[in-house]
Amino acid sequence: MKVLSGCNASKTLNASDMETLIECQPEGNVKQHHLLAQCDSEDGICHLIENKKRKVIAWPFPMRRTASSSDSSGSLTPEWKASLFDQPLSAICTDEDILPQPIQEILNILQNKGPSTEGIFRKAANEKARKELKEELNSGGMVNLETKSVHLLAAVLKDFLRSIPLKLLSSDLFEEWMTALERPNEDDKIESLKQVVKKLPRTNILLLKHLVYVLYNISKNSDVSKMDSSNLAICIGPNMLSLNTDQSLSFDAQKELNNKVCSPHL
Repeated sequence: MKVLSGCNASKTLNASDMETLIECQPEGNVKQHHLLAQCDSEDGICHLIENKKRKVIAWPFPMRRTASSSDSSGSLTPEWKASLFDQPLSAICTDEDILPQPIQEILNILQNKGPSTEGIFRKAANEKARKELKEELNSGGMVNLETKSVHLLAAVLKDFLRSIPLKLLSSDLFEEWMTALERPNEDDKIESLKQVVKKLPRTNILLLKHLVYVLYNISKNSDVSKMDSSNLAICIGPNMLSLNTDQSLSFDAQKELNNKVCSPHL
């Protein structure tokens, strides 16, 4: 979440709040940026600074394979031993520093192909294919994700984020997120967001770091992907944070909540 930089949120996660999560200062010394100041030794996250000679920024985080995947080859996702969806991240990460192998594979493909895919995370995938891929990943087995549609993988990743109990940014911290985002001063807002991030489980921060990098890279190629940080915030935000009681809200209250959560500043 040290990649935070310009989001706005609503009562789900609005476009202006999510934008703060996605956007990074593209030029200058990384240490001058509030949210990246402490990143020099953390998995190369400082490489978020854009190399102007490249359209796609090199993946800065080590993609570690799990023990069960050591014998796998190519892009075939190894047999998955536990249910992938509807589980706390702490239950499906082999340790606090390794994401589930299928999620690593999906993020890596989206990192490589997402920036050049128009409407990524916005265009719908084939519903039958989406359900079948979710079932395959959830039950285990070898899945060649490289052969799957990029839009399909994006849709399944959104399903995965939506299925995390309490969501990636933790519904228990919802009010703290909202309070931080309502601070009028930008420096105070960023500092408050950083304090909330520290309360997230380590596995949540791990996934958040990789996800934000993918979104950042896509947004920086919005001339091709047609998905700037605001568009991505609208598509991704509600899957990352929601109020525990939002299902019982009226339609108007739910709409207002969604607008806040989709704010690009979050």
